[in-house]
Amino acid sequence: MALPSQGGFSSSRGGSYRRRRKGKGFTWFVVLLVAVGATWLLWPTSSDDGASNHLAESGDVVTGETVLATPPAYEYPPTPTPIPIPTPTPTVYTINNPVLPAVEEVKEETKPSPVEEVVATAPKLNVIPLAATTSLNLEEGMQLLDKGELVQARLELSNTLRMGTLTETEEAQAKGILTSISDTLVFSKTLRADDPFVIEYIVRGGDTLSGIVSKMGLQVDWRFIQRINGIKKANGIRPGQSIKLVTGPFHAIVDKATYRLDVYLGEGSDQVFVRSYKVGLGEFDSTPTGIFKVRNNSKLVNPTWINPRTREFYSADNPENPIGERWIGLQGIDERTKDYAGLGIHGTVEPQTIGTQASMGCIRMHSEDVTQVYEMLGENVSTVRIK
Repeated sequence: MALPSQGGFSSSRGGSYRRRRKGKGFTWFVVLLVAVGATWLLWPTSSDDGASNHLAESGDVVTGETVLATPPAYEYPPTPTPIPIPTPTPTVYTINNPVLPAVEEVKEETKPSPVEEVVATAPKLNVIPLAATTSLNLEEGMQLLDKGELVQARLELSNTLRMGTLTETEEAQAKGILTSISDTLVFSKTLRADDPFVIEYIVRGGDTLSGIVSKMGLQVDWRFIQRINGIKKANGIRPGQSIKLVTGPFHAIVDKATYRLDVYLGEGSDQVFVRSYKVGLGEFDSTPTGIFKVRNNSKLVNPTWINPRTREFYSADNPENPIGERWIGLQGIDERTKDYAGLGIHGTVEPQTIGTQASMGCIRMHSEDVTQVYEMLGENVSTVRIK
C-alpha cells in the first residue's frame, strides 16, 4: 500500500481541499473498500497448497522470498549431511590400501625409481628397462653411469654382480645395463682412453687383420676385430686407417639352471660382464660341471662331424650337419673334468632345442650367437666354467 507521501496528494489545507467537502462520504467509502481489499490480499497464511504443489513439481527451492533453481541431483550427496568432495589427483592408491592418507600416497607415486633416472639421463646407451630394485646394491654403479663414466660404471656393476649378493631381479637389471654398455665399449668403434681393454692401431703397409692380432698379442680371433670395426672385407684395410683393437682375454660361465652362457672380459678383480646367450644342454642332464679351457687347435669353421653313436659322417657343407658352422673344443682342467673328451660348444640345425636338454652333452647355441663366442674365446687361454 502506498504511503500518503507517495500518493500525489497535497498535505496543505488550501482551496482544493475545501472544494471536495461535498464528496466526503463517498471518498471515505472508497478508502475503506481499498483498505479491505489490500488487507485480504496481503494477509499472511500458514500454508498454501496450490503454491506448494507447484514448487514441488518444478523442483525449485524456496529461500525466503527468492526462488533458486535446484542444481542437478548428482551434485548432492546421498546423506543428509553434505560431504565435501576433494579434488581428484592423477593417481591415488585407494583400492589396495584405502587406509593410507592421500598425501602420503601421492608422495609415494611421484617418487622416481633408480631405473627411471638411468634411462632418462643416458638414452644413448639404449639401456634395457627392467624391474626397479628396492635395494641400494646398484646405486654406486648407476650414479657413475649417470655421469657418463661408462668404464668405471661397468667395473662397479660387474664387481657387484660377481659378489653374488644380488637378488634375481637385481642381477637381471645389472646384466641388462652391462649389455648396453658393452654395445658401446666392446662391440662398436668407440675408443675410450680410460678403457684398459682397448687400444687404437694405425694400419701400416702390408698389414692384415690376422697379422695385427698376432703382432699385437691379442687374445681374440681376427674376425672379432673385423666385426667391431665394421670392416666388410678382411683385406679391405688400408695404410693410415685407425682401427680399434680389443685385447682380451674373454671367459665364459655356463649356468645349467638358466640355460645361459655369460661372457666376461679380463681377469680377476678387473673382469667385467659383456653379454649373455641362451644355450641348449645335454639330454638327461649329461652336460658335466666343472672348469674347462678352450683346447689348443680345436676351433673350427664349417667342421665335419662323425656321430659317436651311429658313426654317421657329416661333411663340412652338409646342411644337416648337427653341429652347425662353428666348433669350440673344451678340455677339462680340474680333477673332476680332466678325463672328459669330445665336449665342445657348437651351433645347431635345430634352434628349437635351445633352452632344453637335447644334445649328447655338448653346449649348443644359435648360429649367430656361437659365431660371436667363437670370435671372442681364445685357444689355450679362455676358460669355460659350467655350474
